[in-house]
Amino acid sequence: GRDGTARTSGWTFHGERPAWAGLEHSAEAEVVLASLDATPPSSRDDTLSLIRTTAVRHQGNRALRQVSLDADDWQILFRALVEAESSYNPTAVSPKDAYGLGQLMPDTARALGVDPRDPSQNLDGAARYLLAQLGTFKDIDLALAAYNAGPHRVVEYSGIPPFIETRDYIARIHRIRSRLAGTPVSAPDIRVADRVPARAPVLIDLQ
Repeated sequence: GRDGTARTSGWTFHGERPAWAGLEHSAEAEVVLASLDATPPSSRDDTLSLIRTTAVRHQGNRALRQVSLDADDWQILFRALVEAESSYNPTAVSPKDAYGLGQLMPDTARALGVDPRDPSQNLDGAARYLLAQLGTFKDIDLALAAYNAGPHRVVEYSGIPPFIETRDYIARIHRIRSRLAGTPVSAPDIRVADRVPARAPVLIDLQ
């Protein structure tokens, strides 16, 4: 974005840190992370398998019911996000230091309690972060906008921020979803906010 907050990948803190930023990840999350295979994927097939495994692990999350995503739709959405973020490259690094398959920013990875250099943990953090946005905004487009531009921007504009990069990011993910699902590709109806931004606190529940 023109103010440097919208990115092709990842998310970081801008201005005042949100209330959840200092929270430690839960004991349950520690158990899950300890059980993840830290071996880097050796092929695209291995990466796709890791993506599926991660999606299945989180397919019971209540946020998915709130946006009417079944298990298959959730797996497709999550894979589409990873493809858009990193093109399935587990060592991808953005100019702003977002890292890995889910392009996690360093502060975001720390808040989630994951090592972004570990592909399994990176994916787990990306899934949890996307689910947190779905649970907060209860809308797929708003959640994707929050993943790209930051949840504070979605709240600030009371909708999708009017950043070309964010709009194109959402459209690209929808095109990937259509291809993965084998459905006709149509132009998505992305409702970009046109109102004056209003400051408001951002509270995200990281699970």
